Amino acid sequence: MKKMKIITLAFGFLLPYMASADISGVGFAQTNSEAKKEALSDLSQVIKSEVRSTFESTSTNEGSKAQSNIKISSNLPILGAEFMSIDKKTEFEVQATLTPQIVDKLYATKLHNLSAEITSALDELGEANSNALKLDIYEELFSLLKEYDRYESVAVVLGLKLEKRPNITQAKVKIELAKLNSNIDSISMACKAFADSFTQKEIFVYPPLLQNNTTVAQFGSVFQKELKSKLNSAKTPNTASFLLVGEYTLTDKAMVLSYELLNVKTNEVVKSKTININQLAYKNLVTQPKGVDFDQLLNSGVINSSDLKVSLNSNRGSENLLFRSGEEVELFVKLNKMGYLYVVGYTQTDKQKQSYLLQLQESDGNSKFTKFINADDASRWVSLGVFTVEPPFGVESVQVVASNKEITSLPQTKYDEESGYYVISKDIKKALNATRGLKKKVSKKVETSEDVMSFTTMKK
Repeated sequence: MKKMKIITLAFGFLLPYMASADISGVGFAQTNSEAKKEALSDLSQVIKSEVRSTFESTSTNEGSKAQSNIKISSNLPILGAEFMSIDKKTEFEVQATLTPQIVDKLYATKLHNLSAEITSALDELGEANSNALKLDIYEELFSLLKEYDRYESVAVVLGLKLEKRPNITQAKVKIELAKLNSNIDSISMACKAFADSFTQKEIFVYPPLLQNNTTVAQFGSVFQKELKSKLNSAKTPNTASFLLVGEYTLTDKAMVLSYELLNVKTNEVVKSKTININQLAYKNLVTQPKGVDFDQLLNSGVINSSDLKVSLNSNRGSENLLFRSGEEVELFVKLNKMGYLYVVGYTQTDKQKQSYLLQLQESDGNSKFTKFINADDASRWVSLGVFTVEPPFGVESVQVVASNKEITSLPQTKYDEESGYYVISKDIKKALNATRGLKKKVSKKVETSEDVMSFTTMKK
């Protein structure tokens, strides 16, 4: 098997520019239900690839500009998708489509109801006469605002007309939570609070990430392990009925940790919960992930084509990824039409940083680094191979670059006997500039696209 370390996904900018065009995803599977599930997942990935980075919306509150930032993920809620299924005897092909004119009322109603819940919570807050009650209400408000942002992000991409945002932001709620003391002073107590809320069966638990980051810190690893032991958990996302996705922010005195339980078929939020954790619970754990600066740089310049789309995935999904020593990682790539691609890896550990070209096939010269996706494999997940997680442990990002034309130039590499990698550079920022420098369009007919995935590897 090949060696590799760990990875996380990257995004670009979410801009409210989308018109009212339909957005579609395609799925292939041996059963119609599985093909529908794959089509919905692909549809969500298409939306994510359009927005890539952070979603920023603004509203006016007491004369000042208030901002709410969320990381755009592929776990976006899909409402009102229409399906077209083709039985090909050996498999089913399903196309899932979101038509803005059809689904606009569904998203508008959902956002209106969430806004009403937020307003009701604010009214309750005005009547609260104890800090304990205020803490409960602010935690509920934080969860509602996160859920609002998820639905709003899809509505923006669909070009739907939106109502005025609620008159409070996550940032303001976080400030108020910081003023209130929490009695949750251990990881075990925090996990019990979530376990009491999420009683469903077959839940796949992801490690919580620091807000707007894509890699897992030590705290996230420890918390995931403890929380899994208290829930009816599934071993993989493919066998799960629900996904539990978490995120946290830090204040001077506490941590605001929020988890959302998602239905795997629609990515709709089944339930969410936010808790305020006393810093005593995590004082001996690292809460800041490694390689944040490069991660932001990698995610900020992703190139997308309006026609050519490329996506990365793994056997654990594409986000909130944490693998431990000895586990296996299978990487997959999908191109929506015939084309060529190559893959660059960026390794960041305590001892080294380096970039390398991933060998994709057995051949001579640069052809061993490139892969051709034919028309039959278009819109299907194609395996890039299985990799074992081995030391040194840290963060690894994978960048796939695709083109509709044959790739004739690649970054220069030098084979390193010790690591077994075709190393581009020990300076990963220079290597990133080199790969993106290859994408200058030489004619209007040349299309290029890119996707990034990151995950973290730990010893245990």
